[in-house]
Amino acid sequence: SGVYAKRPERGYHKLAAYDDDVPSDTVTDGAGRTAETHLDRQPANQRQQRGRQEQRHVGGRRLPAWRRPSVKRRIDALPTFRPYFIILITLAQVGITIYTLVDGGLVTIAFSAKTTEERIQHPLTEQYTNAMKSEPFNFFIGPSAKYMVGIGAKFSLCMRRDTALLVRTASELAKENEFLCCSCTTSTGEKCGMMDQDECNNVAGCSVKGGPTQCNSTFAGCEEGIVLHPCCVGLDASCIVTSEENCTFYDGRYHPDELLCRDVNCLGDVCDTPLQAGVITPFDADQWFRFFTAIFLQSGIISAILFLGAQLYLGIKIERQVGWLRVMLVYTCGGVGGYIVSGIFDPNTSQVGCSGAVFGLFSIRFVELLQRWQAIRKPCQSLLGLLVTLIAALALGTTPYLDNFANVGGFIFGLVASFVFVPYITFGKFDAARKCCFVLVAILIMSALFFAGIVVFYNTQNAEFCPWCSYINCVPYTSTFCEEGFNALKFTP
Repeated sequence: SGVYAKRPERGYHKLAAYDDDVPSDTVTDGAGRTAETHLDRQPANQRQQRGRQEQRHVGGRRLPAWRRPSVKRRIDALPTFRPYFIILITLAQVGITIYTLVDGGLVTIAFSAKTTEERIQHPLTEQYTNAMKSEPFNFFIGPSAKYMVGIGAKFSLCMRRDTALLVRTASELAKENEFLCCSCTTSTGEKCGMMDQDECNNVAGCSVKGGPTQCNSTFAGCEEGIVLHPCCVGLDASCIVTSEENCTFYDGRYHPDELLCRDVNCLGDVCDTPLQAGVITPFDADQWFRFFTAIFLQSGIISAILFLGAQLYLGIKIERQVGWLRVMLVYTCGGVGGYIVSGIFDPNTSQVGCSGAVFGLFSIRFVELLQRWQAIRKPCQSLLGLLVTLIAALALGTTPYLDNFANVGGFIFGLVASFVFVPYITFGKFDAARKCCFVLVAILIMSALFFAGIVVFYNTQNAEFCPWCSYINCVPYTSTFCEEGFNALKFTP
């Protein structure tokens, strides 16, 4: 009924949300042909509405978005980018990892610390005692934890004022008020050093010299010199007054020009980094930059292969879709946010790596799926696959050698940041308004997360406020599974 017109070209119509330019003077009959009818005499808005309805329906049913050619064309028309950021940051991390392996060396490759025992002679009393220490180890084939802290690992004692460290330091200094100059007669002559008065008097051949005055090489009884000096040992900034031989055994830093621990800054020795050398004290610890520098470090060869490989696999694909700037922002939010969470719940453990940032990249996949839910043929199946991968990765993080707090924090911060920074497509005016509201809410949530995380990190000193949270980082699959961590922090002389 009517004169048939030329059939429109395939792919003429745009996405349904933008189909206002559908030809209003033609409709499609059952054979796929277009004909001029009485519709061309209707008002323009009615003809456009009818054209959109005809475009969206087949056999009286509404076409799902993933079946509309216009949707596929619009997705295919999205721009692609070169993965500059992921390639450059991975190359930088590989270069830094090689440098740390060469400069820091490799410690014992083991799952737990090995205890070493040795008989050491006291330089004053000449008595032998059994000394024990835990050898540093690294399951990931890399340097020691002490070395990693020295070049920028996340370590809360260097990043904030720690109340427990201040209390312990004050207690150690109070004990030193009872120290006097103790002189002992040895087989090689008179030697002296600062010791507790009772300890000095209980040793045969030793006596206090000079009253409360500190030892001096001019004192009678110090002809052979002063042989006891402060030694900074361990990552917890412990200090003992001992001999150089004993300090070397404990892998400590000896201060031969000082007499007492009050004269040295052991936290400065621990937190000495190329960015801030030797000026930090327990009262002004403020190395906030460790939230960022730890992302560029790797604990060893195995962790570099695992996490940098995952970073390349995920990052290159994602950056081709969303661009280097958006990937950089989400990557940084995930990495920094992960270490904020780790610093709150596990402050006394040194941690390095880009695992939090990688989980932040992985969260982009979830956001892309949710934003394109209507345009995906089997979205529930895709979501299930992502959830299984996420659960498996977090389950691996419950071992004592991985920082699962950083993984969980990186995913949460990255997920919120992805809603803010990752572009999206819309399917109509309502969908556009809804997703715009999501972005505004995500901005508020991201700001609140960073603000709350920073406040809690700098003001919460006791990590035991959430006892069950330790199971997020390590699940005791056996009775001793979680007893051994990446490094031993406490020092016992």
